[in-house]
Amino acid sequence: MNLLEKLFSYERFEMDWRRLLVQGALIVLTGVILAIASTLNPNAIVLTARHLSWLPVSGMVILSLGLLECLDAVLSKETRDFLQNLQVGVLDAVIGGLIILSVTEEPSRFSMMIAAFLIVRGIVRIALAHALRLPHTFATTFGGLLSIVMGFLIWMEWPTGEGWFISLCLNTEIAIRGWAMMTFALWVRTQKADEIA
Repeated sequence: MNLLEKLFSYERFEMDWRRLLVQGALIVLTGVILAIASTLNPNAIVLTARHLSWLPVSGMVILSLGLLECLDAVLSKETRDFLQNLQVGVLDAVIGGLIILSVTEEPSRFSMMIAAFLIVRGIVRIALAHALRLPHTFATTFGGLLSIVMGFLIWMEWPTGEGWFISLCLNTEIAIRGWAMMTFALWVRTQKADEIA
């Protein structure tokens, strides 16, 4: 038995819908709070970064979510879950790290990176939802389309290219991700109820 077969045949934890629901709710709450903070206090100086609004905090959240996705990949039972979580986790971890390391730059310097991240994140979310036949495809597709639209808005600098708007779009994406996770958790709960009945 080779290493990959051992890795994927190893019995790991069952998917707990309560953990997913709480995790999704915390992600939604974090995204909403940061989105509101981005609009109400757009000139906040975080980590001595000027003109970036709450973007460094958003980078920390995305980095943390990426690392959690990588951990979920290692602990997942099925190959498709491993591949999905690893792809998304690595993308989030890299972009979150780059945002944190770019706090000394102007927002326009890395706004294209964030626009590309939102567009790619949206496309990956939609493609994985349909390719893996995930439940609640509408919620996932809607979230992916919204991420793509926000990425194009940042790219075109419409209505503005300032840090607060980039932060608002990034935090909205975080909140949508949590919402999709909550809908998935509720689906897992109904599946487990059907198995028991």
